[in-house]
Amino acid sequence: MANVGKPRTQVRKYRWAAVTNYDFTEGRLKNFNVGGAVRWEDKASIGFAGKPPSVGGALPGAVLELDPSKPFWDRARFYVDLAAGYRFRLFGDRVRGKVQLNIKDVLEDGRLQKVGVNPDGSVYAYRIINPRHFILTTTFDL
Repeated sequence: MANVGKPRTQVRKYRWAAVTNYDFTEGRLKNFNVGGAVRWEDKASIGFAGKPPSVGGALPGAVLELDPSKPFWDRARFYVDLAAGYRFRLFGDRVRGKVQLNIKDVLEDGRLQKVGVNPDGSVYAYRIINPRHFILTTTFDL
């Protein structure tokens, strides 16, 4: 019952996302499309501070319990994705195609993200966050 109403480790309470895309249908950019997405997620608990060390018993001076009212937090995160594409026709309009470039996590350079801390605040677990990711796809409709 000590954790009732306290933050759950690595669970973010709030998050939101927005996605958009625009197709150009006339003018110099006809057949091109551009789009993007933004995502945000709230801070996350990554552990709890320890209660005061025990003074007696079998392990004097050892931290034997966590204090659920004193969480350690990972900061809130913000992500951006971008996309651009072009529609085309080949072989006398018999084959339609599209080429698209997506860039996932445009602002990300890659890093280690803390996901777990000891009761004294020292980190014991990390997650590898990949740098921005480029995806080039081509599709054909026969």
